[in-house]
This record gives sequence, structure tokens and C-alpha cells, in this order.
Amino acid sequence: AERRPRGGRGAASSLLALPHAPPRAWQAPRFTLRQFARTPALWFQFTADWEELDWPLLQDPSEGAPWRSPFEWGFLWGGAPADPAPKSIGLAPADLAAALARDLSEGRYILTGNLTSSLFADDCRFVDPNNAVDGLSRYRQALGFLFEPTRSQLDNVHVRVVAAGSGRATIEATYVASGELKLPWRPKISPWSGKISYNVSPVTGLVVAQTDVWNITRFDAIRQTFTPGSTSRR
Repeated sequence: AERRPRGGRGAASSLLALPHAPPRAWQAPRFTLRQFARTPALWFQFTADWEELDWPLLQDPSEGAPWRSPFEWGFLWGGAPADPAPKSIGLAPADLAAALARDLSEGRYILTGNLTSSLFADDCRFVDPNNAVDGLSRYRQALGFLFEPTRSQLDNVHVRVVAAGSGRATIEATYVASGELKLPWRPKISPWSGKISYNVSPVTGLVVAQTDVWNITRFDAIRQTFTPGSTSRR
């Protein structure tokens, strides 16, 4: 029988014929931008031991209520003085609705803070998709820092009583608003539609809670807030 050499070309050919496993491609870790922003361990080597940030702005929408909840801004206005005006106790729901309609149409109060304070309880809670403030004086002070009154609009106001009786009355208002914010880059907020629900105390007849909902998302509102507008003034 013919003997084959142990080395040489034949051995090399047999080695080349052996199957080789393909090299494993390096795969980058997969994470979302929000996960990256809240996880310092992904940033740099010197941040590897830092704890994960639990700020509501960085939480994923699927992780529960904190991301969906409005920001509580009351701590910024803790020193706001109470309004000394006497309250309109015992006002009928229809009369209260008419007064709120005037404040919205003429005073545009959700943009300016120019409201009739006698219609609201001093500890009234004001909530919209982005913001929450406890207290009438704090709410009015906060509004004074938001929109430029001469360059903001509030139209198509409709107010009605939707529930009244022995229990707590409820009034609803709808509107369309737009405006310019009092920020150095003059961002403009495109027209949005809103619906306000007023909860009225059955004892005093005053508004004790105001909840405003919009037809735009809170993320769209925030995006527009940080989008520079025209700096020219008419």
C-alpha cells in the first residue's frame, strides 16, 4: 500500500479543507436614547459607578404614571401672597359659567392670569398636561411668566354647565389658543384646542379644581417651547 507523507503539501491541503467557524461580529449594545441619557454607566469610564438617574423626564412612558404626570411647579411660587378680594359665595352654576366665559373671552386668563379671583377658592388646584399648581395666587403668578399677552390669542370660547344639583357642580369650557412665550428666543406655540373642567364646591359655589386637557401632546408643547421663533417685533 502506498504511504502518504505526514507533512508537506498533502497535510496542508487537508488542513485547509477543514471547516472554519466564521469570526463573530462585534455587536454594539442596544438601548434607546432615553435609556442612554438616564444611565451614566453607558457614558464614560469615570461614570461607570454612578447611579441611574430617576428624573421623570427620562422615564419611559411604559414605566408608569410619573412620566405621564404634570410637573409640580408650586415650589417656585411659595411666597405668592393671597388675594384679598372677597369671594362670590353661593353663586349659581349658570352665573358662575357666565363669569368664567367672560374671563376666558375678554381676559384670556389662561394666557395672562387676568381672572376674577372671587370665583376661585384660594386653595384651588390648577392642572394641565404639563403643569400643576396648588393655590390661586401661585397660579396667577406662574401665568404672568408664560405668554406675551399682546402676541397671544384665545378664541372660540364656549362654556356650559354639564352637571348641577345637590352634589358638586361641573362646568366645561372649550377654546382655541395660540401665543408667544416670554423667553429670550421667542418661541411661538401653534394653535391648539383645549377643554377645561371646573369642579365647583357644593358648599361655597367656588371653583375648587380646574383641569385643562389639550389636543396636542405634552411632548409637542415642550418641543415648541424650545424651538426659536422670530426675534423681530411688529
